Amino acid sequence: MNHESSPPLDDANNNGKDSSTIAANAPTTKRAPRIIRRKKKGSSAAAADANDIPPHIQNNAQLHHIISTTLPKDYEFEIPKTIWRIEKSNATAIALQLPEGLTMYASTIGDILVKFAYRFHPPSHQGSEDKNDKPKEIKSLSILGDVTYGACCIDDLSARALGCELLVHYGHSCLVPLTCTVIPCLYVFVEIRVDVQHLVDCAKLTFLEEEKERQQNDNFGEEKDGCPGSAAPTRIIEALFMGTVQFRSAVVESAQRLNAECNSSSPDQVQIQCIVPQAKPLSPGEVLGCTAPSRLAQMDFQEAMSKTRRRQARKNQGSIPSEASTDETIPRERVMIFLADGRFHLEAAMISNPSLRALRYDPYSKTLTEERYEIVQMKKLRREAILSVRQVLGISPPTQRVDAVSGRVDSSTQSSDDIANSVLKQTSSRPQSLSDSSPPKTMGIILGTLGRQGNPAILARIRSLLLSYGIRSVIVLLSEIMPKKLEMMSNSTQGSGGVCAWVQIACPRLSIDWGHYFCVPVLSPFELFVALGEVVDPTLWSADEEKEGSIEDQDVGYPMDFYSNKGGPWANYFDSNKQRKVMSYGT
Repeated sequence: MNHESSPPLDDANNNGKDSSTIAANAPTTKRAPRIIRRKKKGSSAAAADANDIPPHIQNNAQLHHIISTTLPKDYEFEIPKTIWRIEKSNATAIALQLPEGLTMYASTIGDILVKFAYRFHPPSHQGSEDKNDKPKEIKSLSILGDVTYGACCIDDLSARALGCELLVHYGHSCLVPLTCTVIPCLYVFVEIRVDVQHLVDCAKLTFLEEEKERQQNDNFGEEKDGCPGSAAPTRIIEALFMGTVQFRSAVVESAQRLNAECNSSSPDQVQIQCIVPQAKPLSPGEVLGCTAPSRLAQMDFQEAMSKTRRRQARKNQGSIPSEASTDETIPRERVMIFLADGRFHLEAAMISNPSLRALRYDPYSKTLTEERYEIVQMKKLRREAILSVRQVLGISPPTQRVDAVSGRVDSSTQSSDDIANSVLKQTSSRPQSLSDSSPPKTMGIILGTLGRQGNPAILARIRSLLLSYGIRSVIVLLSEIMPKKLEMMSNSTQGSGGVCAWVQIACPRLSIDWGHYFCVPVLSPFELFVALGEVVDPTLWSADEEKEGSIEDQDVGYPMDFYSNKGGPWANYFDSNKQRKVMSYGT
């Protein structure tokens, strides 16, 4: 949204007087309020078109011919936009960074950029060009070959070391703010066009066949007695559409098509109501391996549907569609439908929402499959790791759950905001959990150096937290966290020397998926806060509780909020963590 402010008083109303005189005579009681006005449509066309791709690039027939014949037609690499960004920034040294699945196109993209950047220019005014100026061109183009798991691996530091002036990162959304990178960066999502109608048809057919099977099972007894079964009621499917960033447009379009088609279907059909949840600041429906929408089983689906209809009506400038049936007697089922060619991102949504059924549509094989995740086993493994760290460090957390904000015993689950506010208490109020007679323990802090995986601000928080408990820490920088490497620095026995446990600030999924393969516990930042008793544990239940209990009945997922606005102090967007700078939190 564009805004403009009203001119300062000393410029707009001075009537030719000197500004210093006005400043001296002006009253000092109260400063005039600053007025923010929304720009009208059509005003300041030059500013509005500043980011538009100029015609000499956008309408270049030769450029589009090269793109269509050398790159896959269903992949949007945004070549014209990239060329315009190169020319606008006057960059002559470019770096390209692509994930493994797109690296095969790196050389082709580089050749196109070198061939067309600065080669075509709009007609210039006569005499406006300096005869001594040489035409610009891309003098160097580097392809970064290190493994790239996600947008957190954006390697602007290596690009700067190569002398590059612009880094183009492909295949991921903008997780690391552009204000935190050392050189200008351009994120290209590489959206992939898929057969949306096939996905819609697969979903409709799947639920329809399941409903027919349910009807047969329900009416089997009546038909056996010779009495025809009554007409089955309409089943409502509450579908939550999500996917990876490459398919974000297809995710939204699929939900819109299903909503439109089901509104016009006959009453005896299965009705599918679709919404696209969002974990801000990610795009609607976008899921990362470490960040996914949470509490989808508890959300008010009808309210979300009403908001979706109103938003769609405003976009289309039409009337709001009629509300779907809210008859409470109609059976309802809430399902996640995920658009991706792999399981990694879907697993984040399943971990965060363990009670919901998950279906995955593969756009390449064009199959819709039901996916499952061993959430009970995962939570058991992480609980054992947390208990092990408490035992090694000699930490005895309170036997009752205590709300660190109010100081009152709290037996209910805290919200993300409560958890976020419950950390970094004053040192004087912390329990003396370590015995003075016991030898000091050393805990290792791993800061991931694969691109921007590690956040120095989270490192400072964790180091200060350990120091307040009297726990020594050693910082290790690693681009890849391997069991053999940590084993050389760890102490897997109760003897002296070595690191007794690790906390890694790189990828939470490394601890979740592979933590039990290390010789000593390797916790994520969230798990460390739980181990030290800094937050009430909403997912792994009380760590001193030995019951295996009905964990599925809790209907609360392990937090996948590493890049969510609602994440706690272990997350990248909490408070000052988003600045990615080392802060002093005291001792």
